[in-house]
Amino acid sequence: MKKEQIIKTFSDFMDGYRFIMLIHRNKEGGKSNRPQKDGVKRITKNREEFIEMLDELQRLKAKSKVPMRIYSSVNARDIEKAIKEFRYRQLNADYYDVESKHGFYLDIKNQWVSSLMKQNSRAETKFLIDLDKEEVEKYRFLIDEKLDELKIKVLLRYPTKNGWHVITEPFNPNDLVIPDFDKPFIPEIKKDGLLLLDF
Repeated sequence: MKKEQIIKTFSDFMDGYRFIMLIHRNKEGGKSNRPQKDGVKRITKNREEFIEMLDELQRLKAKSKVPMRIYSSVNARDIEKAIKEFRYRQLNADYYDVESKHGFYLDIKNQWVSSLMKQNSRAETKFLIDLDKEEVEKYRFLIDEKLDELKIKVLLRYPTKNGWHVITEPFNPNDLVIPDFDKPFIPEIKKDGLLLLDF
């Protein structure tokens, strides 16, 4: 997707502290089951930085010989909460065995990113409903009707590589049950998910 289209689509998800990354997913031939650990990760503190980082990651993606994806946090991050989480982890690491303690400090960047991306470190709460292609074909309109019925505000709907994402204000996930002949369908609801910006 072109940068201008990404900016237009995800305009409401660029302000504040944000996590953005470029990864090669395992199911697309990536070497790791933890692509977030091995990807190119950036943290931005405002819209201008976010757009700059998006531009950088898109350039890297264009040069890559393997399929890459760009993701960002659906929720802005609370830096003070992340600092507290990181300090907690750091203090615990000081009591690990020597090898594990050194491992923590040798992996300090990933430890910081993990602290920032912990659900308790979010600055806001938006939910992400993740539907695969089959679920979109079968349930998308029923889900839309149910969201309307429950008066749940939908902030964004957009197609992904293998389905559809619906971003909403928070709600009780137990309310979003779609009747079906075999058994009720409950969509996958991520309380602190990642937006798929480019693939």
